[in-house]
Amino acid sequence: MQRRAYLRTLGTLSAVSALAGCSADDEARAATSTPAASETPDPTATTTPTPTQRALAPYRSWLVAPTPVEGSLYEFTHLSLSAVRRDATPSFAESLNTFWRQRTEAYFGVSVPVDSLDAVLTVSHSRDPDESYRVASGSFDRDVLRPRLADAGFSADGFVGDVQRFVRASDGVQRVIGLHPDLLVSIGALTSATDPLATALDQHAAGEVRTESNAGTEALVDYFGTADYVTGQELEPADETYTLSTAVATGRRLDVGETTSWAERAYVLPPDATIDRAVFEEEIQTRHAGQPTDEFRREGRVVAVAGEVENSLVRLV
Repeated sequence: MQRRAYLRTLGTLSAVSALAGCSADDEARAATSTPAASETPDPTATTTPTPTQRALAPYRSWLVAPTPVEGSLYEFTHLSLSAVRRDATPSFAESLNTFWRQRTEAYFGVSVPVDSLDAVLTVSHSRDPDESYRVASGSFDRDVLRPRLADAGFSADGFVGDVQRFVRASDGVQRVIGLHPDLLVSIGALTSATDPLATALDQHAAGEVRTESNAGTEALVDYFGTADYVTGQELEPADETYTLSTAVATGRRLDVGETTSWAERAYVLPPDATIDRAVFEEEIQTRHAGQPTDEFRREGRVVAVAGEVENSLVRLV
């Protein structure tokens, strides 16, 4: 089924735009669904604001930079746990739940019930391990999570709009968590960073996303569109002569089926770059062992190979 879906997109750019689900109208709706971040008059308020619908669809609307780091390369991973649970075998879905159950505390800073997670977007900066950003959509019970946050050393610090803020700081590094019934945001940053939660929510509401400031990332996200799993990474052109040395972004897309997944690896090249299929596939096998090359595709700046893999070989991390 994934192969048929892949082949259906070979025709036109408009098909890819439809697959992406990230039209200007979609982005506008995503932006207006999130009110601009603003402090409540009393930062110690304990009342719960009226929930508003928030989601990671489209996930590109959350590709923001709450703690921009000069010279760092932007990396992101988006995983739809709900889609995998729906499409894969129960045993595969449970193995995914087990993985997240074991890692939510390390990933978010607090233990989160895995059943409450629908989708997770992770962003990091390649040159600064203290700078990270993770946002999850789902259904979050504040009565369950508030005590867990306190046990994990977080202190309540008012609200940013309708999102309650919790902060934990140690040795010059802070972890800021935003909690909402439909949303959980976890940001790691230096303590010198000024209110990264408010920055993230403001950028999301205003549409100040990374894909608008980096043409390579934008091309990659537009090409992949929605999927069960998408990962992308900005690249610096290298002073070497191998085929992909001029690439400015790369990423992987997985559509998970019952027993197999459709796996696609793509690179974004300069507009005038030429590529030899045989050489490209050889480099893919060298750099990404196990990536199938059954299908080859060149569309504008994007060159990609794809094929089916057994789910036993798939890692959604």
